[in-house]
Amino acid sequence: MGLDSPAAREQLELDLVREVVLARRRLDSMVLAALTLGAELMEHTSECATAMRAAQILEQYAVDERAVARDPRGALRADMARDRERAKQIGLGAEPAESEQDRRRHRQSALLCEVRADLLDVVAKCRKFRFDRVAFDEEIAQGLCAATDKLVIGADMDTYQAWQRGMVLKLIEEPMAYGPPRVMATVDAGPERGQLTVEWDSCERRLALVARMARAGVAPVVICDRLLADLSVSSPLRYSVR
Repeated sequence: MGLDSPAAREQLELDLVREVVLARRRLDSMVLAALTLGAELMEHTSECATAMRAAQILEQYAVDERAVARDPRGALRADMARDRERAKQIGLGAEPAESEQDRRRHRQSALLCEVRADLLDVVAKCRKFRFDRVAFDEEIAQGLCAATDKLVIGADMDTYQAWQRGMVLKLIEEPMAYGPPRVMATVDAGPERGQLTVEWDSCERRLALVARMARAGVAPVVICDRLLADLSVSSPLRYSVR
């Protein structure tokens, strides 16, 4: 049957686990022995004394290969538990679980990058129409509509309505566990809703920006240029290019 038999595959797996555990433990043993000897070097007065102490330290940190051979999987589990404990002691424990709000923020950020890339692609393609202004404007308008549709997908309509009023009262930065700080805006959402705190770098604010400019009769080419500039910077409080 060869390696196709269950027993042969089981033995191969055990041999692999054993070799991995032994390699890791031998490396740990050499590192610990070197550190221990290095810490004592100043105390030794001769090469002979140093060599004798080195032999003792190597013996002290020698790997028990028979114990690993008896139970390779158990040895691996023990090593993994030890590694987790070491990581915890030096503050390298597992990162806290990502909240739904964090996941939504990451999805929005990815969507904003995608919309920006789409608009840049539209502008690049429109260069062939530079001598035909009507065709150029139509292509830009179509690209802007497609970008707006994508922004709608990632938007919360309640937050969009708050941004529609467009009265920003305050901007602050909130530090994040990882990555750049998040910019939060206090927005006057109107007499019935009062003040709301919403995220600046969002689909909702970009949608409101496009809607206000469209209502004001701004040309699609100008709206596209303004939206691209806005999408390229994630924070108004610092130079933060997306």
